[in-house]
Amino acid sequence: MGRHIRLPRVVPYLAAAALSAQRDPYGARSLLACAASGGPGPDHDVIVAGWVFSHDFRQTLLVDHPRFGWLSPGGRLEEGESPPGGALREVTEETGADPRPLLPDPVAVLGNRERPERVYGLAYAFVADPATPLTPEIGQPAAWFAIADMPPCPVFPLDHEVLAATARDLAHEPRRSPLP
Repeated sequence: MGRHIRLPRVVPYLAAAALSAQRDPYGARSLLACAASGGPGPDHDVIVAGWVFSHDFRQTLLVDHPRFGWLSPGGRLEEGESPPGGALREVTEETGADPRPLLPDPVAVLGNRERPERVYGLAYAFVADPATPLTPEIGQPAAWFAIADMPPCPVFPLDHEVLAATARDLAHEPRRSPLP
């Protein structure tokens, strides 16, 4: 495991990613962009998450995190890693799934107003086949859930709501091939 990217410090591609994200449910976009431009902000790691959808956008892949409950696969971004590459690595490590990137830009800036452990985060959209067997990490089960029936995530309450809205939007966009 490499070193994790911590902010604040100048990381221009993170500032650009924050500004290009489609959604900002926690109001963290300006904080991430500022801290990644070397401005003031809390000293924290950058988190990347993979919002993995079925091809029809009716299901999503979640992991049962020991501290946070059911949420999207994700973790700390490592030095030398692109944010979408980090999100892909986290999904693969935590679930064994073989997702394909759907969009080049993040679908959401993640954060939390009440909890200090996750301030800077980006979520990326992926597609995968729910019929493919999963090989989750020991002690952290992974499972597919219908978007309408996701278990609650009280620690990060807006994540599932915004994930569901993203799925609805993606389902109504003209079909395009996932990125290579």
